[in-house]
Amino acid sequence: MENLFSQADSTAPADTAFPDASENVTAAPTFCSERTTPTDRASFQRQWSLFLTAAHKSGIKRLTVASVDLAHVEGVTAETATQTLRFCTHLDLFTGGRGKFVVTDAGWAIAQRWQEEEMHARLQLQAQLLPHWAAEKTWEALRGGPMPVDELAKFLQHGLPGKPRRGVYLVEWLALALLVHRDRQNLVWPAPALRGAAGSANMERPAPAPEPGQHEPEPELELDTLMGMTNSTLRELPPERYRAVLDNLAQVLELTPA
Repeated sequence: MENLFSQADSTAPADTAFPDASENVTAAPTFCSERTTPTDRASFQRQWSLFLTAAHKSGIKRLTVASVDLAHVEGVTAETATQTLRFCTHLDLFTGGRGKFVVTDAGWAIAQRWQEEEMHARLQLQAQLLPHWAAEKTWEALRGGPMPVDELAKFLQHGLPGKPRRGVYLVEWLALALLVHRDRQNLVWPAPALRGAAGSANMERPAPAPEPGQHEPEPELELDTLMGMTNSTLRELPPERYRAVLDNLAQVLELTPA
């Protein structure tokens, strides 16, 4: 588990393109404007474990999962289990409340895919995080450049109740969903998919229509490449091929002298 989450925050160049999850879902979830944050009662690794355990207990039959039962299995308090799954309801991973929850189609699909292909599951999770308010707020913070993890966490947590680590855990959710990545200097960079956050402030303004008699400008060529591929090419890769590219990149970085 520890190795898995170090991968979520692994080093990547600032212009690394992460594929978006648009082709992994049938419909985008509704934009979540309520400023919810993860619980501060459990580490992010524990929160993810609670999600996976609860999803499989609910399963394909969509059985109701009681927080008390989940807490017993995971070795946490019932309130910790409740707060964790309550946050998951705002990502459309579960429905319910008051200690009783049922996994959604999206949550069940991610939990199943996680056992088979973690990268694909992370792309599916990306689709659930994009409509959350934190995605828009993170793009607002990072569109001018990277930020230290602690600063971004404080920015996201500003004005909200709870301990400061809630903001840190929120950044970790975004990292697992490939919306941000953290480098070795502990700076958080935005992934290209973050530009698709639901708020209208994130949408790129269309170029003005050319005046009559003017020639429409030629589209700009993509000059930046990663492992010999442009951002557009990387976004079109299937999950298995994309993960292979990341593995090759990691090997190159390890062999490159500082």
